[in-house]
Amino acid sequence: MSDAVFSESLAYNQVKRRAVSARSYRVKTPPTNGTSFTSGQVIQIDLAGNLAGTYYDMSSMYLKIKVIAPLAYTLDRCGALGFFRRLQISTAGAQIADISNWNLLATTMLDTDSTGEWKAGYGAVMLGTQGDALRGQSVAGLAERVYAVPIVLNPLFNTTPHRLIPGFSLSSIQIRLTLEDAVNCAFSAAAQTGTGFAFSDVELCAMITELSPMAQAQVDASTGGKYNILATSFMNSGATLPAAATRLTANLGFSMSSLERIIAVHRPTASVDVGDAFSLGNRTTATLASFQYLINAESYPARPVAVDAQGAESTAEMLIADHSLVDFKKGSCFNNGVVGAALVDTACVGAISGAAPQVAKSPCFTLGAAVVPGTLAGNNTIAGAAAGRGSNIGTFVCATDFENGLSVGKSATIYSGISTIASNVQWLGNYTAAAEACAVDWFACYSVLISLDMRGSGVFSVSV
Repeated sequence: MSDAVFSESLAYNQVKRRAVSARSYRVKTPPTNGTSFTSGQVIQIDLAGNLAGTYYDMSSMYLKIKVIAPLAYTLDRCGALGFFRRLQISTAGAQIADISNWNLLATTMLDTDSTGEWKAGYGAVMLGTQGDALRGQSVAGLAERVYAVPIVLNPLFNTTPHRLIPGFSLSSIQIRLTLEDAVNCAFSAAAQTGTGFAFSDVELCAMITELSPMAQAQVDASTGGKYNILATSFMNSGATLPAAATRLTANLGFSMSSLERIIAVHRPTASVDVGDAFSLGNRTTATLASFQYLINAESYPARPVAVDAQGAESTAEMLIADHSLVDFKKGSCFNNGVVGAALVDTACVGAISGAAPQVAKSPCFTLGAAVVPGTLAGNNTIAGAAAGRGSNIGTFVCATDFENGLSVGKSATIYSGISTIASNVQWLGNYTAAAEACAVDWFACYSVLISLDMRGSGVFSVSV
């Protein structure tokens, strides 16, 4: 019985230990390149470096921004995340992240990881989302709105495990956000005139933890002055699926030492780069029948993933790539919802051609073939506009896992993805005669190592 132990409910000697001497405070940092911005411009904010004993908590960082547009608009279902097309993070020593179509990635991940309740609650307040998941909130012309946008989906945010980011590097950290064109930000029946959306009162709000000199000396001694941070980042690649195509082979150009997963998104080209459409959240199956990847003549997975109207197999593979196949509490904002009776949508501002767009009763996993304007057919719902436009909303997404299975979930010590350095990564998609042309985007999720050697260069370096 010498190895017997008490239940924690009987362990009366377990008490909290006092943390090292430190304080936390919030800072608000304005842009370095102006005070007001318009669609297509870049907002740059520098996080100060050379701050002894300080650390940034990127999980508590968000961008506060005021937005105004000349005409009424309805946000895409990602809300204010849609305003930012590209995210770049760099220092004097390295490029930490460069993610094109960041808003498209954010829209997709928000659908797969959040619930309608979240979008109707916290998301509605911070981002302007709505619980029905089809679209965001409607805003009147010339109305000022303030949003609080978390800077998610970047390696300083996605650390494994959670790490504070040293603020004592000899160089600052530059965050650059490229603002999306007005036609892709939101739905508007008429094109936004002039400069489109106007942005002002921009502030990056971040939490700083400051250690006492003694506590910092202890941390420095434990690391030997070298701070290694394992994280994940994303890289985008795109191609066009021609109308009526039955096959698409695309070279993706992903070169990295640890590829973890690839996320694939199809959008009707008719809904991209036009103001009277939801350009970001309108995802379709594009009649995709099966898909797989080819890397150095090896297929991933070994047999193609089948895609049908229900999407059971492709959904299972997507959840495996997310390490959540048996996470029965995981929320999402998509399903393969059966379209019910037409529902007149009066919330979407600016009816097209004088008719209010119609929507299905529930968000549809699949977006079917094109329909005649003004009719309800399949999973397409549209009134008075070209097929693939207006409130025609689908939520399909597929993802593939490339990890070797040696770690469950994220590991702080194991690179479990495959190497694609000097490799040709190809998408092989089979389609049953695509009804319309589609823009196809792929996002590679991969491991990065961010290092800061304070006894060497004193600036961050990045290994991909």
